[in-house]
Amino acid sequence: MSFDASVKIHQSGKYTSTKNNKSGACGLYGYFRHIDRKTDKMNGKEVHHSNENINADFTMQNESYYKDENGNWVKTCHSSEMVEAVHRRITYAKEHGARIYDSGKNDTTIVRPLLVQLDEETILQHENTWIFDTIEEIENMFGKENIVGFCVHKDETSTHIHVVFTPVYEYTDKKGNYKCSVSQTKFFRSPKELAGMHKKLRVALQNKGYDIEQENKPIEEQLAGYTDSNGVWHQQGLTPDQLKQLTDRDTQLKIGEIEMRLKQDEIARLEEAMKSVQEKAKQNQEQLDNERKSLDSERANLEKDKMTVQSQMQTIINEKVAVEQMKKETEAMMEQAYDTASICTQILNDEKNLNGKFLEFLDRESERTQKPIRQAVESLYKKFQNERKSNLSSWSMEMLRVRDERKKNGKTGTYDFNIIDTDSQSHSDYGLMM
Repeated sequence: MSFDASVKIHQSGKYTSTKNNKSGACGLYGYFRHIDRKTDKMNGKEVHHSNENINADFTMQNESYYKDENGNWVKTCHSSEMVEAVHRRITYAKEHGARIYDSGKNDTTIVRPLLVQLDEETILQHENTWIFDTIEEIENMFGKENIVGFCVHKDETSTHIHVVFTPVYEYTDKKGNYKCSVSQTKFFRSPKELAGMHKKLRVALQNKGYDIEQENKPIEEQLAGYTDSNGVWHQQGLTPDQLKQLTDRDTQLKIGEIEMRLKQDEIARLEEAMKSVQEKAKQNQEQLDNERKSLDSERANLEKDKMTVQSQMQTIINEKVAVEQMKKETEAMMEQAYDTASICTQILNDEKNLNGKFLEFLDRESERTQKPIRQAVESLYKKFQNERKSNLSSWSMEMLRVRDERKKNGKTGTYDFNIIDTDSQSHSDYGLMM
């Protein structure tokens, strides 16, 4: 079951909707042309309606009633009869002190249409009584004289009733005089009170034997207050809007917590990947340390050879006669040294493929983690090479010069200072350069 009172029709002819903020200037005649379309069709004044849900084949099944001068329900023969019923009630209110305005903020609401809809199963169970049972309860809620007409629509998706409610408020002033005012706010003080009317109508129909389920209220409304057995709303805490804000805030916090957990899981996965990379890097570092020790040992041997060569050169200076002979001996010793270097080259070349796989691993990890891991390792290695070069003695530099000359002369067995080919642009060009 649904209950709606979102439309207001003003004295000026303007209408407004609190549901979608729409407004227009159709007035009473426009409203009745919409709800009392059966009467128009019956009188040959049928007009096209923009509502796509209207099936004109069933329009003649609609029912329309207005309240006559004696308060009796009479089927409409002309739409003007329902308009006259509204004017009679408004005129009565004026005769008893009601003031009616037709402009600005005080533009008086003279009709507050109500829309009531029951589910089809309930209608079938009470096929002959549901219309006037519903109207009777609406009269009890808003005043019998204030309900001046209604139309039952059976030509749309669901059967429903449009009720014409004139908000005439009757009261006794301080002097004991009977008075009237036309004020829809006397009946609809707040959205909560409107919701209470919905509940009250449900309870009343249940008491008449209608099997209508009570809708579950949102948790915000349950906490904000309750509706008693008479359908009256009682505020007891925060308003529904305030609690709605708290609920929305709590929802956002929960969403934030979920996002944070997801980020934490992602960080944990990255940390695990970094840990694996660090383990691999540690293993490779140990391998590099072993290779460095081997190179240090070779360098010590070269230092010893250098001392020998220096001694021989001093001898050459002192003994010019034996210069050529000493040159030959020196060249022989250098050949021996490079033979040793060639052996080291072979050993290091055996590790070339391992270095290539290491660099391929770094490339894969860089792609997977979206981090420049390989570039970081190569950068550290270049720093290491620069530090080594800065610590070389003049003798070592001289040896490197001699190596370059031997390369130019096409001699093999030269030693390359770089272990990792960090200048390579191709992933397939990995390894040790000897």
